[in-house]
Amino acid sequence: MNLEKKLLKIIYESPNSDEIGDLAEKLEEESDFNLEKDADRLKGIWELRWSDSKAPFLKYSTLIDNLQILDPYSLKAMNLLKPKGINNIIGSAIIAKLNKINDQRIGVIFTYAGLVGPKIGNYQIKGLAKINKLQKGWLDITYLKNNIRICRGDKGTLFVLLKIQNTNLYNKFVEFNNNFND
Repeated sequence: MNLEKKLLKIIYESPNSDEIGDLAEKLEEESDFNLEKDADRLKGIWELRWSDSKAPFLKYSTLIDNLQILDPYSLKAMNLLKPKGINNIIGSAIIAKLNKINDQRIGVIFTYAGLVGPKIGNYQIKGLAKINKLQKGWLDITYLKNNIRICRGDKGTLFVLLKIQNTNLYNKFVEFNNNFND
């Protein structure tokens, strides 16, 4: 069984296994990710499935989707914690601006944080506060193939994410960003 298949099998069968980190590190060694050529594959919705962080909100949950929605072309992103099964931009959100640092590293500046509620008519309910103190970081994309993304944050945290094919939710993210006055 190849490394990707083994990683996916463990993610689905034992989502909190430490073996996931070992496999992710082996896949990182095979990586040829380059932001210039791979930006289109980076675009979309990514579900956090594993991290080596101790923070509870960075652990996989069967009740909550921990999503990272990326648009490398508009340089906008959203981290969204939402109840599973709801196909909408609803939950706890952090809005971010992105910038390319090099062929592997993406800079992140967090701009707003808070809650996003349902859309009623053309109005999206939101309780987002501007982040006044500069909050920034970066992510190194260390592996991106076949809907698996492995990255490392500026504090050294290892993340494994799986791409979700959900055009409807992505379009709602684009609409949200287009209507969001920054």
